[in-house]
Amino acid sequence: MIHLTALIALSLSSVALANDEPKPAIPERFHGDWSSDLAKCGDRESGLNLSIDAGFITYFEAADTVLAVRPAELDGVNIHVRHEDYDGMEETYRTLILSDDRQTLSFTYGDGPEQVVHRCPA
Repeated sequence: MIHLTALIALSLSSVALANDEPKPAIPERFHGDWSSDLAKCGDRESGLNLSIDAGFITYFEAADTVLAVRPAELDGVNIHVRHEDYDGMEETYRTLILSDDRQTLSFTYGDGPEQVVHRCPA
């Protein structure tokens, strides 16, 4: 019985340690609301609009949960995400690169074409 209790305690402490690990986070310089058309900022159903925070990229009918983040060239980051939309869930990669003035964001979805969005006014 003592061995079983020790084994359970060890298992629980391993879970607690795993939960204490820092979660991967998108750097703060990328946070905010972005749109392909500044006139459409705030209109989630129009054009390409997205919102970025530390752990998520959200779109009109989809979301990416951040699984890992690593630095990329040109003040950018490569992000491993779990993408969820009406078709289901898949793991994929995003690359985010900011302009020098940090008002324009270029990004790619996996091997897809580059998309460009602009930071919406606060």
